[in-house]
Amino acid sequence: MSENIALCGECLESLRAELRRVPGLVSDMTITRARLDRMSSGLARGKSAETALPIRLDRFDRRPTQFPLDSLTNEITTWARLVAEETGQLDELNTALDSFEFRQSVHAQRHRKHDPAWLSTETALDAELAAIWLADHAGYLAWMPAIAEMHDGITDAIARCRRAIDRQPELSYKGLCPHVSYDEERQPFTCSADLYVERGEDYVSCPRCWTHHRVRDLEQAMLHKVNDQLFTITELLPLLDELGEHVAKSTLYAWANDPKRKKLSPQAWRQADGTHSDYWMRRSDPALYRLGDVRALVAALDTDESGVDAATL
Repeated sequence: MSENIALCGECLESLRAELRRVPGLVSDMTITRARLDRMSSGLARGKSAETALPIRLDRFDRRPTQFPLDSLTNEITTWARLVAEETGQLDELNTALDSFEFRQSVHAQRHRKHDPAWLSTETALDAELAAIWLADHAGYLAWMPAIAEMHDGITDAIARCRRAIDRQPELSYKGLCPHVSYDEERQPFTCSADLYVERGEDYVSCPRCWTHHRVRDLEQAMLHKVNDQLFTITELLPLLDELGEHVAKSTLYAWANDPKRKKLSPQAWRQADGTHSDYWMRRSDPALYRLGDVRALVAALDTDESGVDAATL
């Protein structure tokens, strides 16, 4: 069977090591996606009036890391199922993907300080599970006829994810240029060019129409959209801090879970594959809450304490 081996032992071990790094990579991507990262471009600037947006949206209202993460998930889970079918272990793979214990075990391999509260709500994604399953069954990979294609597909997907993470600190997306112009027939059209700025900039010039925009105005328009975004409790805490709307962790958890103080209702639940469901189907699915609803509660809390309206959504 040695003629079927299309990958040297060193490359196979490299692929296995890359698969074991996937949980940490997913962790980095979800941190970047949720705007919890503290990376900078290295520029020394004074403090700006800029409000950091809790998520980065691209022109299609998608997080820039979402496509590479989806691609990574598709690549790894597809190969995992192919390996499982070839080796007669499809039932074992399905059991692993649906196992709460295996999911928590894989999640624990993320490069993050152990936090039981986080582990209880943010379990591993399918990309992580399939990657670790493949790494644990690397002995079977050597005999796969398409091992070279698997190596290239998985390593390319991982490389795209790393590039998506690395370029996030350089520029911050501020939406589409809203400037309205007129064509030769005097018909109005919106510029809609992507606008990016470095942290600390107060104004940005459109690269297409050269119209100047105040960053704060662009952020307010994006924040209006962001209020409808759904997040878990653990994601909401740092997001509110970035927005300058701090609330105690105990208060937020009480609003979500304490029957006597409950003020928040889940709007959806995040499934293992990252999609949202209107119904709670598995105990490992974390509840998702609308950011705007939480901000309204925080504003009301601040008003009660100070007697002054502290925030306007």
